[in-house]
Amino acid sequence: MKNTLSTSSSQCSLLKFILLLYFLTACVHKQEVPIPKPIGYFRLTMPAATYQRWDSILPFTFDYSRHAILSFRKKAENIYWIDIYYPSLSAVFKMTCFPVKRNLHDLMWNEEEQVMFHVEQRMTDDIQFSTVNDPNAQIFGRLYELEGKHVATPFKFWLTDSTHFFVKGTLYFDFEPNNDSLAPVIDYLKKDAFVMIESWQWRKKGYTP
Repeated sequence: MKNTLSTSSSQCSLLKFILLLYFLTACVHKQEVPIPKPIGYFRLTMPAATYQRWDSILPFTFDYSRHAILSFRKKAENIYWIDIYYPSLSAVFKMTCFPVKRNLHDLMWNEEEQVMFHVEQRMTDDIQFSTVNDPNAQIFGRLYELEGKHVATPFKFWLTDSTHFFVKGTLYFDFEPNNDSLAPVIDYLKKDAFVMIESWQWRKKGYTP
C-alpha cells in the first residue's frame, strides 16, 4: 500500500511539472525580426511620343516633343539659350548655341572636362559615349549618358558644323533626382533627344543670327 501511494504521488508531481512547463512555453513568444520591404516606386505613365518641327531665326532646325514647350533668348552677341521644357515631367533640355571663332577645340574640350569632373568626383557609376558623324549634313558631335543614382544630369550632348556653330545640351530636372526611380522618365527623354539629334539640320551655311 505504501509503495502504491508513493507511485501515485510521483505520477501526480510529474503531471504537474508537465502542465507547468506547457503553460510557461505557451506564454513565451519568439521575437519576430522585422523584414524590410523592397523599395517601391510610383508607376509613371509617359505620354505617347509625338513630334513637331521647330524653326526660327537660328541656323538649325530639329524635331521636338509636342508635350514640351520650347523657348529661346539671346544671352550675348550671337550666343543663344534654348530651353525645351516638359511641364508634366518637371524636366528640361537646356541648350546653348555658340558661334565658332577658331575655338572649336576649346568648346569641345570644355564639354569633355565637365563629364570627366563627374568621374573624378565619383558622381557617376558609368558613362556611355556615342559619336555623331555625318559629313554630308555637316553634323558632328558627341552624346554622353551618365549612369548613377544621384548624377546631376543623366544626359549631355554637343553638336557642331565644325566651322560656324557649336550647340551643347544638358538634361536637368526641377528637383534633386533619384535616377533609380526616374529610370522610365530618363529613358523616355533620351529617346526624345535621339529624335532631336537624328532630325537635326543646319538651316543655312555661314548664317549669323
